[in-house]
Amino acid sequence: MTKEATLLQDGDDIASKVTFVFTADMPNISDPITGRYANLHTLLDEVRGQYSPVFFIFGGGSIGPSAMSSFDRGSHIIDLLNTIEPDVMGVTKREFSFYENELSLRSFEAAFPIVASNVATKRQGNALEGLYKSIVVEKQGASVGIISVLHERVIEEYQLTDIAIDSPLQTIYQEAKSLRRNGAQFVLLHYSYPFAFVNNLLDQGVIDAAFISDSRLDAVLLESHARHENSMALTQQGSALVATFEKKVMWENTHTKEHDLSRFLPNETVISQVADYEARLQRLLNIKIGEWKSNTSTMRNQVRRGENGFANFIVDTLRTHTKADVALLNGGSIRGDKRYTAGEPITRQDIIVEMPFRAHAVTLGVSGEQLMIALEEGLAQYEHTKGGFPHVSGMSYTFDSTAKPFERVRDVFIGAKRLQKDKLYTIATSDFLANGGDGYYSLKNAEQRFPVNTRPPQIAELVMQAVGNQFTVKATTDGRIRDVSK
Repeated sequence: MTKEATLLQDGDDIASKVTFVFTADMPNISDPITGRYANLHTLLDEVRGQYSPVFFIFGGGSIGPSAMSSFDRGSHIIDLLNTIEPDVMGVTKREFSFYENELSLRSFEAAFPIVASNVATKRQGNALEGLYKSIVVEKQGASVGIISVLHERVIEEYQLTDIAIDSPLQTIYQEAKSLRRNGAQFVLLHYSYPFAFVNNLLDQGVIDAAFISDSRLDAVLLESHARHENSMALTQQGSALVATFEKKVMWENTHTKEHDLSRFLPNETVISQVADYEARLQRLLNIKIGEWKSNTSTMRNQVRRGENGFANFIVDTLRTHTKADVALLNGGSIRGDKRYTAGEPITRQDIIVEMPFRAHAVTLGVSGEQLMIALEEGLAQYEHTKGGFPHVSGMSYTFDSTAKPFERVRDVFIGAKRLQKDKLYTIATSDFLANGGDGYYSLKNAEQRFPVNTRPPQIAELVMQAVGNQFTVKATTDGRIRDVSK
């Protein structure tokens, strides 16, 4: 028996028209694009004043990562959403940035239901504490059932040990049937991974509408998912979809528009909330520790597609501290997506924004063969700009991005010498990668080389210390990583 709930609001008459507001991917309240909560409030006020009934579905992707969430594990996001009043929030992999227990805690802080339909506890097989398998929301005669599903890769990417991910397709069939049995006239699916079966489910009438919320996906993928008239895709961060459906023979999407949230005046109450959180962050972190000596970029496409100056600075710092033969870190650990200008100050906040996960430094013993496999694992999803891209120090490598996964690495050198597969090397990395995160399974069973009774330092703290010690930072590339296909 799945965990379900029904929220009753505003009357019993059957509605033949419903309007939805959808948005997601708003993790950083200090960012001018992803932090538009005050503008979102104004849009919702306008839509709620023009249409009835209106359902606001928040598509997640926001609990982390950010500088503020590295302190409060995303509580401030829930606080802002409580002011804006979503009807339901769906779960994406980002909601597990601080693991299962923290997501449960956030659900108890929320004044709205959080849905994760195919997430089950390993011990009992129930919904994660505080979350719902599915839910029916009723207002002004409209009864809407909500399903939200994840891809199983979240388990490996975020090293989740206490939950399992059930089949998304089977879950959708089960929950849709259950929702209709419990009075849902309209069934909506929220998802963030581009499942190929969604449009078929719409054609079959299993669900009435679908919303894919990951605006960072490839534009071609998003277009394919928006091909069905009842399927909606958020195409860019800092925007929201407003969609109206009318019941004819079936539910039909009669109008959908994606709104740039920056075009709406910000709500003063939410501005005040955001300012309060930013003031706290400033008190904690707005301390100058250095200065950029060169123009530096941490844009997502650059840290996940090739050698990057700031990534080089991080892995060089990591290797220097640990005195390991080499260092390796994934591009996905750098999250700022920013550009810095030469002469601009570097603050503690800058480093936390760039490295919000607060990963710890560990040293492992690996064979040359394991190291080669680790590089292949990091490059396996290169074409999808995933976070596994391997940045290195104390070594260099070439790869062919056009080759098949696990056949991409070409030449590897440790210092000036070619890698020897049977030789043992020490490698400095993050505890996240050492536990198999981002698909680095070859590192999971490697022998740890640091004292088990000593708490390893946070990599972000090592970087702050390195910046403070040298003050001026020239983040440059030196050809240690080359794509031979280019």
